[in-house]
Amino acid sequence: MRKILATVFALCFGLNLLADTKIDDLNATDILSVINQINEANAQIAVIKAQSAENNETADKNVLFKTVSEKKEKLIEQIPYLIMQIEIDEEQVQKFKREMQNLESKIKRLKNSDNQNLYVKDKLEFERMRLDGLFYSSLLNLENIFKEGGKAVDVRLAVEETLLSFQTEFYAQFKEFKDSLNEEALAAHKSELEALEAHKKTLEEILHYLRDNAELLTSNYIISELNLKTAIDFINEKASFTSKFNVGKAAIIFVVFLFFVSFTTLLSRLTLWALMKFFVKHDSDRQTKGRIVEIIKRPMLLTLIAYAIDICVSIAYYPAPMPIKFANFLAITFVIAVTWLILSVLNGYGMVLINELTKKSGRKEVINLILKIIYFIIFVIALLIVLSKLGFNVSAIIASLGIGGLAVALATKDILANFFASVMLLFDNSFSQGDWIVCGDIEGTVVEIGLRKTTVRTFDNALIFVPNSKLASDPIRNWSRRKMGRRIRMLIGLEYSATTEQIKKCVEEIKQMLIDHPDIAKGDDMGSKKASRYDRGIVSIDDLAGYKSNLFVVVDEFADSSINILVYCFSKTIVWGEFLAVKEDVMLKIMNIVEANGLGFAFPSQSLYVEEVKK
Repeated sequence: MRKILATVFALCFGLNLLADTKIDDLNATDILSVINQINEANAQIAVIKAQSAENNETADKNVLFKTVSEKKEKLIEQIPYLIMQIEIDEEQVQKFKREMQNLESKIKRLKNSDNQNLYVKDKLEFERMRLDGLFYSSLLNLENIFKEGGKAVDVRLAVEETLLSFQTEFYAQFKEFKDSLNEEALAAHKSELEALEAHKKTLEEILHYLRDNAELLTSNYIISELNLKTAIDFINEKASFTSKFNVGKAAIIFVVFLFFVSFTTLLSRLTLWALMKFFVKHDSDRQTKGRIVEIIKRPMLLTLIAYAIDICVSIAYYPAPMPIKFANFLAITFVIAVTWLILSVLNGYGMVLINELTKKSGRKEVINLILKIIYFIIFVIALLIVLSKLGFNVSAIIASLGIGGLAVALATKDILANFFASVMLLFDNSFSQGDWIVCGDIEGTVVEIGLRKTTVRTFDNALIFVPNSKLASDPIRNWSRRKMGRRIRMLIGLEYSATTEQIKKCVEEIKQMLIDHPDIAKGDDMGSKKASRYDRGIVSIDDLAGYKSNLFVVVDEFADSSINILVYCFSKTIVWGEFLAVKEDVMLKIMNIVEANGLGFAFPSQSLYVEEVKK
């Protein structure tokens, strides 16, 4: 708790000082001056590109091009802050309107006069003023949207409306005027025409930036909704000392940060309750719930801290929006925190979900694979959002993946093959997690079926990672897919001194013992008894489900040292330990039957016969 309080105090002081310093810097800068500097930077970039084209070089490799471009980006980043510094002077507005009206009247008089040079010059000045009028009206509108706590969609709509006016109304009238000029007038006023078009390009570039970063002008939404500005002003008025440090903002930041952090455990429990209430109802024990809450708590804390800092930075910079670098950094942090939270919820609640669904379907590996696919999708979405915040063109990245899809497929063919093999294995239902399988020289219990590989635990306790493509292409022996019947096969070797009657009686008694044995499978135990006659005609029910009940006790062969009786049957149980106990009991009973019939077990031996030689 002490660490959290220390963090809050450091946050309050740091954000206040940083925000106040930044706002002071912005007050010293004029938006008209910044736009003029952007115009100059665009003109310099155009010259550098032209020179590079003449020298058959790429402008991107030019050091001056990079320097000017970086300077222009920094200037454009100042625009959102400078918008909030615009103060409306009604006298200046009315003066601007009168100048436009006077200039428009003058243009009408000069249009059909002999002084065409003055007409073109005034017309170009009028078009520039009209362009600036549209642009600055849009900025004032954005300022109002910001102060009223408008949403990002309101900012985008306002900017797009201005861009539409630029590209339709203004463009059509300017093109009509340009087409009306003769070649002599075009040549005489070429530089002015190009300057106006460059100015239009600069303003459009700024508007595109504002549209793409609309969140910058909505960062004070919570201030407007909760009327925090009134609270800040009230605290500052009641403060007993005057200082550059904003006490009201510091107090609100302190309260907001502690408010969000204190709800970590409560929100973790509410999240778990909502999942169990609305998705899968499951009565987990208190220990399981506590373990899931602990898994969720840390990412929940990071998410709340990230969101709280976002709000605190907005409060600290109010009435100006936070800088783009801060906004992007906080947005990336929030995306990472939310992604971690979602993955932790799936990880913690996933074990409950798998256990619950396994009771119904028995295919927990399907749920496991679905969860992993969801993990991958969430990770990809989060990565794309982070890349977009870092300035990458996500649409271009996705389009390039479409163009280079063949190359990507060739480079990742093994990964794709293993992924589709895992899907095929699940649909084929060849094996499940926990099954005892044999595939080539690999034998063991299936631990997990993953997106790329299947994990197998061998009986000597080694862990083997098998590519899914191998399991999909090679034969698989699944020892766990049997409902009843684990084979007992043995040869009982009797001495050659045994008579025919003794052997017959021994065979009959062994067979009857197996028929009477409660743990040996018989025909009455088969699953086909429960199947319909239609099922029997389509597939062998007993063989499909894994029912075996064959029982044979026969004299099998005359071996070198014994007469062998074949005992072939199946235990009811398929559990290894229980099977060994049944087999042991059968063997002991067979020994008793052999001894009761006066017979002995043969062992490898040789008889030597010596003939007498006649003298």
